Amino acid sequence: MALRPLRSATITFGLVSIPVKFYTATRQEDISFNLLHEVCGSRVNRKYMCATCERNVEYDELIRGYQFTKGKYVTFTDEELEALESDDNRAVDITEFLDLKLIDPVYFERGYFLGPGEGGGKTYKLLATAMKKENKVALARWVSSNRENLVILRPYENGIILHTMYYADEVRDFGAIDIPEEPVRDKELKLAEMLIGELTEKKFDPLQYKDEYRTRLMDRIESKARGKDIIMEREEEEKVGEVIDIMEALQRSLEGRASRKGAKREEREETPARAKAAKPAKRRKAS
Repeated sequence: MALRPLRSATITFGLVSIPVKFYTATRQEDISFNLLHEVCGSRVNRKYMCATCERNVEYDELIRGYQFTKGKYVTFTDEELEALESDDNRAVDITEFLDLKLIDPVYFERGYFLGPGEGGGKTYKLLATAMKKENKVALARWVSSNRENLVILRPYENGIILHTMYYADEVRDFGAIDIPEEPVRDKELKLAEMLIGELTEKKFDPLQYKDEYRTRLMDRIESKARGKDIIMEREEEEKVGEVIDIMEALQRSLEGRASRKGAKREEREETPARAKAAKPAKRRKAS
């Protein structure tokens, strides 16, 4: 099923202009619940209440207001806000190219696939290919939804993906977190490095990860929809306290990892043997 474009824009760098279309890159597969009135089971609706007029207000009666002093607002209509986004500043204006590793992921906000707009196929492909060959990403500015966005363009598969970013003043100061000074011994560090090495994979495979909570929740929903009573068994919670001996915990983690690896290896070795034993012997031809 083809994706539907959300909006259009133009990438500019130097004297080059590339018309592009935006497509949603991701979607969150959450299970959403509606709020119901417990007494009758009917769905409730959200209402906007005006305290001054003492009545409910319809959505088309609402306007946007910014409080500049207590109780005083400047107001804007949607048309006024849209007028501030001229065709010129809707361009995705590239300001510089840099290595992706120089940007901390904490600044990444949301991703959009970019596809070529009408007449922009060749220059779109040229930019994507050049960035991929040079192993660079583009930093750009883009005005949309009443906001000037800082964005990153990077090569993705055979095209380009755009990530909106947080500004530096939108990322909170990590230094405000109270982290006590605790000494780390060399032996502890060595064991921790060994455990990290045991758990390190050469390639990220996102397909091996599933939302198990969502699966369990859907099973419960389907069971309830069939009228089945669900009795939740309360499992005895494992008591988790402060780890006193870090060395012992690390050592046990490494031993557990080694035993799981051994079990998997034995399983791989047994599988061909079982298959061979189950295979019927070939009959000899009569001479």
